[in-house]
Amino acid sequence: MDRRRITDWTTLLGAQVEIRQQGDAVCSGHVDAVTDDGSILWLQIPGLGRKLYEKSEFYEAWALEERVGFHYRVSAGIAAA
Repeated sequence: MDRRRITDWTTLLGAQVEIRQQGDAVCSGHVDAVTDDGSILWLQIPGLGRKLYEKSEFYEAWALEERVGFHYRVSAGIAAA
C-alpha cells in the first residue's frame, strides 16, 4: 500500500502510522489515543514509549495500513520516499 496522509485523526485509534512534519518522516508507531476533535494524537513508538503530536505543530499522520473509515487527503496516493 502507498502511504496516504490521513486528514481526520479521529479515525486513527489503534492504527499504524508514520508521523511527518513538513514532509520529513519523524517516527512511526501505533496510535494510542486521539482527542475528540482529532487535533492531537498520542503515538506508541517501539523502543521510545508514548509521544504526543499536534496538528497545530504541522504534524501529519500517514497510514501504514489500509482501513475502512480513513479520510485521505484528496491528492493522496504518493508513495513515500
